[in-house]
Amino acid sequence: MRRLVLTTAVSLCLVANAVGATTRAEIRDRVFTSAQRAQASAAGQALAQAAGRIAAGSADLQDLLRQQQDMSETIEAKRKALADTASQSGAAAEAAIARLQSEIQDGRAQLDALDAQLTREFPEFRELTNPAPLSIAELQVLLRPDEALVMTLTDETYLYTWAVSKTDSAWTRAEVNQSETRDKVQALRTQLRVDTDNRAGLSLNQREKSIQPFDRSIAHELYQTTLGPLEHVISGARHLMVVFDGPLTSLPPAVLLTAAPQGDDTSPQALRNSDWLIKRHALTTLPTVSALRALRQVSPPVDDTGTAPGFVGFGDPLLGYRLVAEAAPGDTGVVTRGIYEDVRKVADLAPLPNTARELRQLAATMGAGPESVFLAESATESMVKSMDLSGAEVVAFATHGLLADGLPGLSEPALVFTPPELPSAEDDALLTASEAAQLELSADLVILSACDTAGSDGTPGAEGLSGLARAFIYAGARAILVSHWPVDDYAASVLTTGMLDRMYAATPRSRAEALQHSTLDLLNDTSEDRFAHPRIWAPFVVVGEGGLDG
Repeated sequence: MRRLVLTTAVSLCLVANAVGATTRAEIRDRVFTSAQRAQASAAGQALAQAAGRIAAGSADLQDLLRQQQDMSETIEAKRKALADTASQSGAAAEAAIARLQSEIQDGRAQLDALDAQLTREFPEFRELTNPAPLSIAELQVLLRPDEALVMTLTDETYLYTWAVSKTDSAWTRAEVNQSETRDKVQALRTQLRVDTDNRAGLSLNQREKSIQPFDRSIAHELYQTTLGPLEHVISGARHLMVVFDGPLTSLPPAVLLTAAPQGDDTSPQALRNSDWLIKRHALTTLPTVSALRALRQVSPPVDDTGTAPGFVGFGDPLLGYRLVAEAAPGDTGVVTRGIYEDVRKVADLAPLPNTARELRQLAATMGAGPESVFLAESATESMVKSMDLSGAEVVAFATHGLLADGLPGLSEPALVFTPPELPSAEDDALLTASEAAQLELSADLVILSACDTAGSDGTPGAEGLSGLARAFIYAGARAILVSHWPVDDYAASVLTTGMLDRMYAATPRSRAEALQHSTLDLLNDTSEDRFAHPRIWAPFVVVGEGGLDG
């Protein structure tokens, strides 16, 4: 089906050059919406399947969904009856056929009306479970004058990119197949995950004076095949929103290079002088194009209390050897939805002791006390679910993040917590996307300082990223901050605390700009050569509303 959509899109685009301007615009719009449908991910399907659980708290929503289901079943029954009647002859059969066709048409109209009601009355639920694509005109209404959006769609043969600003739009197609793009992304991610301070065969003095190479030519090639041909649309945008798909989801857009690299890839100064995309634009990632509609049609909460912004953090779960050490004598194991059969399998997930310091630093930046941070035995799924998080402006999770297939039997992306002695539906150590969607939040920012929300080797990670992002946005978060690889301790502290400092300054910056300036400060810090490497300064991306609220 995806291939058919792409083939149709290409045909329409090729024909567009031979028709009038009005028709070209119509075709471009149809292709844009078709491409959004083709981007539908497994995460979206999993969340749609969990709709019943997500809707459990709203009787009105449940009733509307039940009406939709009943009407769909009625239409399907009438279609079967029509197929059976169509094989018959005579006046009675003709009358029955006409009646069934009319009833099916009426049923479709009623189903369309119910769908419109669902979109109108429960827009966040619609966006979470079955997002409707936006036309170019609808998107331009949502965009601000200093904003633009780019979207990619990868195929076995081509890589398509669309760009839309407040007043302009365009698309491009590059003859680069998905495997080529995947190889390039994997090559860069390999270099982004290497620990520059722990390379075998180098003395301490050599490690201090050397820097791991980063192949900027590949980063520039990726820019040239995606955003480069569309610079005339996005050049004036201070804030650029990105909806990547396929292998590109595993690469933070900040590391794309807008001009050919100069100097050596191991030179700190050459890396600092490079024309990184983050220098041109404050960057935001969106899980879908239509997520912008869900974010901007709902007014953000207004804090008129005059109190300091609230902070709550969870992390440093008891895992692996730490969990075994704290287990009581006689404990035989932990069973979690058939995922963990015993405590030995929990050891497959390494402990994350450095996350405790990270959360304490975030709390201090927000002016919150130690009571706002829940670590080790207190970092449980049941603790997250039982707490009132609606007053917190920043909620942080510093733990493992798993993709939908990250563990056997795991059908949704999830965050990991300290396993309980007796797993239950309330606490099985995994906060899945559908469970996260049921939290009640009003946070400016949810920080997911979790390893590998994208695939560790450049494998497409849209399912995990998109699912968790959409879930937290549905729960009420305005934006989330995620990391694409395990983050250097010092960098995590500088980037996250620097971002929060700017967000809550006397003259606040938007989320995307706050991260941009925090990133550039670290990139331009000459006190250590390693700070020039994108492994240090580029792990985080803002997902959701990157602009200022209001």
